[in-house]
Amino acid sequence: MFSYEVENTGRRPVAEAGLRGEARFGDVVISPPGSTLRRRMRVPTSFFFARFRTALEPPVGCSRLRDVDRLRATLSLLEEGPQNLDADMVTAHVVNDVLIAVHRERPRDGTREDALVRAAIAFILDDFASPELSLGALAKTLGVSPSRLSRRFRDAQGVTPIQYLRGVRLRKARELLTGTDHTLEHIAEQCGYRSAFYLSRVFKATTGQPPSAYRAASG
Repeated sequence: MFSYEVENTGRRPVAEAGLRGEARFGDVVISPPGSTLRRRMRVPTSFFFARFRTALEPPVGCSRLRDVDRLRATLSLLEEGPQNLDADMVTAHVVNDVLIAVHRERPRDGTREDALVRAAIAFILDDFASPELSLGALAKTLGVSPSRLSRRFRDAQGVTPIQYLRGVRLRKARELLTGTDHTLEHIAEQCGYRSAFYLSRVFKATTGQPPSAYRAASG
């Protein structure tokens, strides 16, 4: 898993474009020409990075592939080495196969739905510290029904908006636990939780250990 941010060419703010978030196995992050892709590793990770030219118009940002078995088989060509094959040919095959998969799995109504998910992600990243943020509030802001937003978000990201929100909040909590000496109550407020007790419960259920143990182990 790694967090990423695509710094656009200056035409639109990153938050508005929704070009930041977290990626894991099965995600393809595409940065447009002239932009800068910044990454920060969350766990030890192997990933394939390539520069390419294409006549296609792949969606910029993060796309979640559902056919991860095909992706795993394609990437295994890189792990096994080119053997008797030309290395450039193997790389071109991997890039082409991934691009085809991204296009094949795009929602039928395309840009409109992609924009909806990107807008939802941008809003979550900007407003995650508000305890009032919920699926209903998010859907109302974006002008869609909660069920539709949840369905489209899951199709694109592999998780629901609330699961994504929880991941963002807990990532911030981990950063504050290891990088500051703030009290748990203060950290809870900064991460959108109404109390230290509730943060502790969610943190332990997700990571398997209470915040205090996580902080002590990181020290």
